[in-house]
Amino acid sequence: MATAPAPVVLPNMPTPDLARIVCENCWMHFRSWAAWPGITVHHEPDVTWTEAPIPHVFFNQVYGARFRYSAAERRIATLKGHAERRGMPLIWRVGPDSTPGNLPRLLEDGGLTYADDGLAMAMDLAHLDLRDPSSSHIVIRDVRDDVALRLWTEIGIEGFGFPASMARPVFDMHRAMGLDPDRNHQHFLADIDGETVGMATMTTYCGVVALQNLATRRAYRRRGVGTALTRHVMREGRRRGLRTGVLQASSLGQGLYRAIGFREVGRVFEFVLDAPASERAGSG
Repeated sequence: MATAPAPVVLPNMPTPDLARIVCENCWMHFRSWAAWPGITVHHEPDVTWTEAPIPHVFFNQVYGARFRYSAAERRIATLKGHAERRGMPLIWRVGPDSTPGNLPRLLEDGGLTYADDGLAMAMDLAHLDLRDPSSSHIVIRDVRDDVALRLWTEIGIEGFGFPASMARPVFDMHRAMGLDPDRNHQHFLADIDGETVGMATMTTYCGVVALQNLATRRAYRRRGVGTALTRHVMREGRRRGLRTGVLQASSLGQGLYRAIGFREVGRVFEFVLDAPASERAGSG
């Protein structure tokens, strides 16, 4: 079932506070992965992290770290050492909500490698253009059964470049999380001429609506699918009474989101720890 509604977040709240909410919405969704017995979600007072016996960073993440300066190096060494003993890779996300302020440098000093950074973005849903004639050829539908969820998973595997071996655990985890319409997460598919070509997820934690998991089949990119799905998620959030839309954008998607009305409110950095070569070779 959905969690108790959080107070609706106003889009004109101070930017640092809004940036933290962008991250917390995402982290709350990650915590809901615990519904699947194949993953363990550790929600500790100063950090949340996930682990699964699957050698891919999607299932092995650290986020929301709020370490005291005096404890940061020790906590980094503990989490890194645990991953190394398990022979698993690790991705560590550092957002505007993370402390201490020099956490990125401490992660690099501790043996993790900078991988990427993106933008935390937000928009006032009152400014959302409800008309989008350019996407009239795109049909968006809810994911409500296993058939639709398998399609959603298939597109995600292709769109994010995951190995084929990831399809089963990704499907199983999202199936365990549930597909009921009253949950804080909803999945969508986009069709063109009867062909399913795109997917996205909406989450409604922390009093905002967020876009996650946006992907399009390679052959259908640059045809408005991402724009149509983003607008659809934001319209759904507005219909639910929410006033602020948020997302985390890679460099590839920032132009699309700015065109819709999103603005930058912060940055999210990613650092990785690779699995040993023997584990990578056996991951499929």
